[in-house]
Amino acid sequence: MIMLRDDPVIEVFESAGTPPNWIECIDIENGEYKFCEDTGQRFVGEVVQRAGFLRREQFRLKPEGEPDVMNALRLLDQAKTIEPNEYFADLESLRRHILDRQTKTTDQDTLQAARHVR
Repeated sequence: MIMLRDDPVIEVFESAGTPPNWIECIDIENGEYKFCEDTGQRFVGEVVQRAGFLRREQFRLKPEGEPDVMNALRLLDQAKTIEPNEYFADLESLRRHILDRQTKTTDQDTLQAARHVR
């Protein structure tokens, strides 16, 4: 999962179900971050529980629109750098990953379509 912060730095994390725990609901409500999978599926934050007595605020990421690899590439184009992480050394390595994944997906779709034609 790719997140473009407001500073603008890319941060990556495992999945929509495991966003960084430092994100605050007020930032989600204000739309300060943009989220996208490497497939190009965009996500938006939704507050699901307000903070209260002995209750922590919670949010979730939900898909929005159709997957389009350009969504992910646009986030990278807006970023200055990437937060150090165990997956990608720099923005260019993340870009290559997204493009390689897109090529593999396109190749698989073409192969499946060819099988259905027979």
